[in-house]
Amino acid sequence: MTAVLLALLVGWLFWPEPDEPVMPVEQAQHRIEAELADVAGALHPDLRWTEPRYGSDADTTGFCGTSGCEKTGRAELAAGQVARVRVSDDRRGETLDRVQAVWAGKGYAVTRTWYSLEVKEDRNPRFSLRFSVEQDGCARFAASQYDVKDTTGPDGSGGFAQGPKDSAGQCATVDDPYWSH
Repeated sequence: MTAVLLALLVGWLFWPEPDEPVMPVEQAQHRIEAELADVAGALHPDLRWTEPRYGSDADTTGFCGTSGCEKTGRAELAAGQVARVRVSDDRRGETLDRVQAVWAGKGYAVTRTWYSLEVKEDRNPRFSLRFSVEQDGCARFAASQYDVKDTTGPDGSGGFAQGPKDSAGQCATVDDPYWSH
């Protein structure tokens, strides 16, 4: 049994990675922007949203912190956005219903809890979406596209970062006659 586990671990560490990244950064950003627009478009009257924040995380193999950690040339491109308008507990279900209808209409398998929706595509390239309305009335949207061309330097600097560094403080700060009551 130990030999089997050791063989699996060694195989995982040295499994060949794809030579080419699956998706260019621009294509991944366009896909995420389309999802942001669809979520915003699903909610009428409109919610006011902060500027989206984009970032990337380089994919590595091996155990980082040791000499075995190497970049694969692929990365995760992630984006997040929060609604400035506070959503009341009475409107939470309505916002979730509307976003779920949009995602289901696109053929996504949507997982729902009492406060959030989640989509996880296992196809290559992988993609995930998350929309939540938290107890404080903060509506959050997050999207991640995996297997994107890594644009970070050898030391991890660079990458794809755009938008406000911290928009969380702006979440749920505006009272709206429809959504907040």
